[in-house]
Amino acid sequence: MRLIEELNTLGVSGITLLQSNFPKSDGFFLTVTQLADPLYAFLFLVPIAAGLHTSFGTDILVATVVAEWSNTLLKWLLMEDRPFWWVRETNVYGKGDLARFPKLRQTPLTCETGPGSPSGHVMGYGAVAYCLVVWFIKMFVKNNKKLSARTKSRVVVSVWILYAVTIVLVALSRLYVATHFPHQCLLGALGAVELNTTSALANYATETGVLVAWVFTSPQSWVCRWWSRSSRPILILAALFTTLLSVGAYWLQRLLGVDPQWSIKLAFKWCESPDFLHVNTTPLFSLVRSCGALLGIALATPLAARSRVRHNPAIGLVCAIFLGWAFKLATETVPTGDVKIFYICQFLLHAVEPYLLLVAVPRLCSLGKSKLN
Repeated sequence: MRLIEELNTLGVSGITLLQSNFPKSDGFFLTVTQLADPLYAFLFLVPIAAGLHTSFGTDILVATVVAEWSNTLLKWLLMEDRPFWWVRETNVYGKGDLARFPKLRQTPLTCETGPGSPSGHVMGYGAVAYCLVVWFIKMFVKNNKKLSARTKSRVVVSVWILYAVTIVLVALSRLYVATHFPHQCLLGALGAVELNTTSALANYATETGVLVAWVFTSPQSWVCRWWSRSSRPILILAALFTTLLSVGAYWLQRLLGVDPQWSIKLAFKWCESPDFLHVNTTPLFSLVRSCGALLGIALATPLAARSRVRHNPAIGLVCAIFLGWAFKLATETVPTGDVKIFYICQFLLHAVEPYLLLVAVPRLCSLGKSKLN
């Protein structure tokens, strides 16, 4: 038996154990896995963050987009199965006799159509939650003159412990819905988290945390300094490069004799209900959404200047939430009859959203605005 089959077999045992011991926990685990979905970050979290402060919204958006884009390419590279179809396709449990196969219960969120590893929910949530934690520490702990240094350190440690606990909960939710093996969740966490044991909690974790989020949102990272200060033409070229790289990854698989849609076919084959299948879980949709958002971020440059503009957070929240609601309605009205038109519309919508959030909303609600020195 290959190592991957041994890992999958152990993983299936863990999933069945989790499902059998918590048979009435659908509501809790489904809620956790929904909140960790990149779709929720695009629809709700990014608009709210942008409404509070442009730089905060930019950090959340960049972390979400880069995590999803890199995760999708890694999934195409690793080409691993998901539990709900692997138990039906493998020969580990014998052939033909379905009674010998483990019974994995499917939920409305089980039948994701992309490859399984690494976990996109764990990786994406880790990146986004890192930005939330750093923002919270900066706004309410580090700059709080009423707290002693000892109290600040305790609060910081508590917040990072809570961060780790929530990542574990997201991983458990992915196991519960039988859409990931444990090692895939672990790879998602490792893809998101890079701990620097020499710094850290004492410095409010500015050098600790999620690799993707830190690289693209921390001022200490040259990558963050580069994209936040780059001109619009440079970032547009970078966005076009990522789009071409995504297209190249798709066609490279075709040239190597690999069907990029292989996981979608298996999901359709073994999903118990067509209602459990969703187009926004396909690799192509993830890449289209990410590349469109990257172009929108590029169009919103110069980002460093945007983040220095102050506006009323209350007005910003109202505008951003309204925009998020309108964006959700727009995505639901995209025609699905023609695949090309569908993906073109999704690309354009996700390119427009960042521009409106990072440029239009601040302009609308920054009456009497002032710039930071």
